[in-house]
Amino acid sequence: MILPDGISERLSSAGGALWQRNHLLDIPPFMQLFGGLVVLFSAIAWPLAEPLSGPTAILLVLITGWAVFRHGRHLLRSPVAWLFAAALAVQIASWISVQLSHPEWAESSPKMHRLGHWFAFAAIACWLGGSTRNALALWTVALVSLLLTPWVTGGGFAEWTAGAAGKRVDFGIRNAQHTAMLFGTALIGLLVLAPRLFRWARRSAYTLLPVGLLWLAAVIACSLAVLYTQTRAVWLGLALAVLFLLTAVLWAQFAGFGRRRLRRLVVMSTLILALLVALGGKFGGIVAERLEYEHHAIGLVLAGDIDSVPYTSTGIRVHTWVDALPWIQERPLLGWGGKGRRLVIEHSETMPRQLKDTMGHLHNSYLDLQVNNGLLGSLLLLALIGWLLLASLRAWRQGVLPGDLLLFFLGFMLYWLWINCFESYLFFGSGGYVFGLVCAGVVTHVLRAGYSVKGAESALKGA
Repeated sequence: MILPDGISERLSSAGGALWQRNHLLDIPPFMQLFGGLVVLFSAIAWPLAEPLSGPTAILLVLITGWAVFRHGRHLLRSPVAWLFAAALAVQIASWISVQLSHPEWAESSPKMHRLGHWFAFAAIACWLGGSTRNALALWTVALVSLLLTPWVTGGGFAEWTAGAAGKRVDFGIRNAQHTAMLFGTALIGLLVLAPRLFRWARRSAYTLLPVGLLWLAAVIACSLAVLYTQTRAVWLGLALAVLFLLTAVLWAQFAGFGRRRLRRLVVMSTLILALLVALGGKFGGIVAERLEYEHHAIGLVLAGDIDSVPYTSTGIRVHTWVDALPWIQERPLLGWGGKGRRLVIEHSETMPRQLKDTMGHLHNSYLDLQVNNGLLGSLLLLALIGWLLLASLRAWRQGVLPGDLLLFFLGFMLYWLWINCFESYLFFGSGGYVFGLVCAGVVTHVLRAGYSVKGAESALKGA
């Protein structure tokens, strides 16, 4: 259908104001605006209205498939497209293998979403269009949505008060570990992107103070949320990320790259670190009690007395990891298919029945992947992470990816890879949500560097 000129112009104007031009898909402005709105709504739906996230994801897949095959086939040459195809092949191969050897334990059909949802970032990246402003808009919407969860899905003031009193809280999200992971990611972003935010706010004397107060409130809220969720792996993951970020900034400053900007980032990082130390001092009892709680179990593990380790938080993880090893050894290449991790738990000879009835994963993404999809699945994840890191560095060197976005991504990846050692985030909606949003904001620049519409047109003319 051809729209009247006046309507088309208004749609183009609205699209330009709300969503910057798409450099990856040569699509009409009204479709560009529609795709952008779907992406933004997907950032809102999961934390605040989870039942809507499924239909939104389906809609995103459909419109992205249409847009890529109709207006962006050059994007199919990207390595991420081949990695996605490999993910589908690995899942099919694992299913066929189990169907042939142990049909009683095979699923009725191969479930493509388990590894396929890792690649949601590619669909989102297409609609971000290679634009830094679009990526920052998406992350801002996701941050606001997350900050609203304690009041929308959680218990509001009552739950904040309970957390301050030493009770573990989750704000209505799946459980405390997932809540901690989400707020920890937000805290890294607030730390790294603060200089950019304040540079923007200084354009007007009337915006600097309110923006600064809002940023400080967000930092305090995220810090308290991470503290109140009492998740030790996230605490250590954040410590590793902050240490890495400070080291990277100091190295860059002494190497002479953007000294003035990076000096501000060092000051900001120091202030936030001081804030975290102050919060830790005020609520040190919560931290000390949580760390002391597993002292006995950790001591038994270090002593090698696995059989005596109680089924505490640490004990559950250690016992399931040990139980998984024989299953991995029996089918190392293709694994046991989609039911693999559940089979480990169900056939455990030591795990109490009440835990078997409530647990469905191994609290370690990498062991889950190895049990389900074997070495091929693990190599796929390694290839994906390797491509993301190398491609982001290449895009930064080409001047397409801003340095602060790269720094956020690297800090997040260190944090992400660590915390997945202790929880199966890669196989849950919360993990797919965070991984998809963060990677999309970086990969959209990667795609623009190598697969933009302009680049595709140039290649066709030269052919």
